[in-house]
Amino acid sequence: MKRNSVTLRILPDLIVLAGLGLGVVLVLRPAWLGLNIHSAGSIVPHVIPTVTAPAFLFPLVFIAIMWSAIRAAVHAEAIANKLKEPFGTLVLTISAVVIEVALVLGVMISSNGGDTVARDTLFATLMLIMNGLVGIAIIAGALRKREQPFNAQSSSAYLGLIAALCTIGLILPRLTTAEPGGYMTDQMDIFVGGASLGVFIAFITLQSSSHREFFTYSLDGGSSTSAHTHARSRPLWVSASLLILSLVTVVFLAESLGGLLATFLSRRFLPESLQGVAIAFLVLLPEGIAAIRSALGSNVQRTINILHGSALSTIGLTIPLVLLAAGCLGREVELGLEPPEICLLTATIIISILHFGQGKTNMMQGIVHAMFFAIWIAVLMEYDLPNANLP
Repeated sequence: MKRNSVTLRILPDLIVLAGLGLGVVLVLRPAWLGLNIHSAGSIVPHVIPTVTAPAFLFPLVFIAIMWSAIRAAVHAEAIANKLKEPFGTLVLTISAVVIEVALVLGVMISSNGGDTVARDTLFATLMLIMNGLVGIAIIAGALRKREQPFNAQSSSAYLGLIAALCTIGLILPRLTTAEPGGYMTDQMDIFVGGASLGVFIAFITLQSSSHREFFTYSLDGGSSTSAHTHARSRPLWVSASLLILSLVTVVFLAESLGGLLATFLSRRFLPESLQGVAIAFLVLLPEGIAAIRSALGSNVQRTINILHGSALSTIGLTIPLVLLAAGCLGREVELGLEPPEICLLTATIIISILHFGQGKTNMMQGIVHAMFFAIWIAVLMEYDLPNANLP
């Protein structure tokens, strides 16, 4: 019986190890699995490279990345429960950023039409977090308890910085005139990347020191935790090692995801911006599960720390890392959002500030955020549909 229990505990991580093996083979010997990426896309601008692969390969890679991301969140949450807040939440958010940057760069490198992948992913992540997951979490929590209190100082700090970083990172590039479209000059890239990283580091420093009490809330009857018992029983070094294994697996698998995903979308005449949605889904799935579980446990403070912290780290860390990597690779990145997206982002931030400034959540707030999430999906499909059939 004990041997079976140990086997069940290590089986999920053995699957991650198998995923790592799959990623290594795809990087070093893709032909072994029937993957062949033709080079035409790297010669002709804005043409997606032709990818030939067995039908099973794309869903296999996608599921392997999703499983590895979930296991990374499990181990990060186990580490988080051994650390005091807000350090525990930081482990979760930084792990998600590592996965996001790896997937964005993987798609940028392996698909030539990747200038907007970072922008699409950032915007999709913000919409999924601040409307989709926030709406679901608030509604789920309201079903258990009509109103759930939290520390309003935390949401004020998060949302103020999210608004500032979204303005300089996603809205300002569309309004500058030195470069066409949503592109920026090299000097502006350096400023936006440096400002985003500097503000994020300043926030983390204050969050972990003098403003630490802003991000905690005492629950009646004690705080609830969301990690599994067997995960908490593991030594810290074991959880850290397994977390690194999961992240490395995602990095290797991300190398081949771009071509497979781009080909999958183009053959089905789906919008190219769905690349960002797919990446955001993979990144946010484990965090979303943890946030909703916390809301169901009447710990909406942890829900806010996870979701708004993830949104802030997405802007504060992903933008400078992507700009740095793109500069090293000689690639251009278009960060400026289109007008409909700017409208949705602005409205989302305003509504979030109004809702989370009260210090309590209720069902109506969740419904409003869920409605905005549905509107974003409708706009996404309608806005890109005319371009979907273009070669």
